[in-house]
Amino acid sequence: MKTIRLIIALALVLGLSLPAMAAAPQWSFDPPHCQVIFTIKHIFAPVMGQFHKFDGKINFSPDDLAGSKVDMTIQVASIDTGVAARDKHLKTADFFDVAKYPVIRFVSESFTKRGDNEYAVKGRLTMKDVTRPVEIAFTYLGAKPNPMNKDQMLTGFKGGFAIERLDYHVGSGKYYQMGVVGNKVDLYIHLELVRGK
Repeated sequence: MKTIRLIIALALVLGLSLPAMAAAPQWSFDPPHCQVIFTIKHIFAPVMGQFHKFDGKINFSPDDLAGSKVDMTIQVASIDTGVAARDKHLKTADFFDVAKYPVIRFVSESFTKRGDNEYAVKGRLTMKDVTRPVEIAFTYLGAKPNPMNKDQMLTGFKGGFAIERLDYHVGSGKYYQMGVVGNKVDLYIHLELVRGK
């Protein structure tokens, strides 16, 4: 009887203490050191652009993948390809229809480890009126105290994935059929996140 009580007590202690030790902390974006970049083919040459405004909540710990989660939104109006006229066109109903669909959103569902510092996150990407499952492979760059602020911790990630824009109704397909704008979009996400110690 004493042995059973001891086993139950140990299970309760471990069950309560382990999540606390490994719990995935919440991180905040450090905008000057984060990028959401994309490339897409225009006739022959790839065109690069980025979104300047994005936010959300990220909880991550390599020791608590079950408790790790992402809910990230991108402000589509912040798109920048370096050509003002092109950016204006991309915001219209021909492509993103920013007036009707101002944000792109990604919500995670699960994390998996693939190798040393290599992970993948599965989730649902919503763009315009379409939500589809995606998987984003990423590298965990580690965590350490901020050398510029002793009261902060920093962590970093870099990842990427590809989508087909027509799956998300970003365009009618007219420019793709003309051979002007490609369908495949490669996305690259570089994040430096902060939290208090």
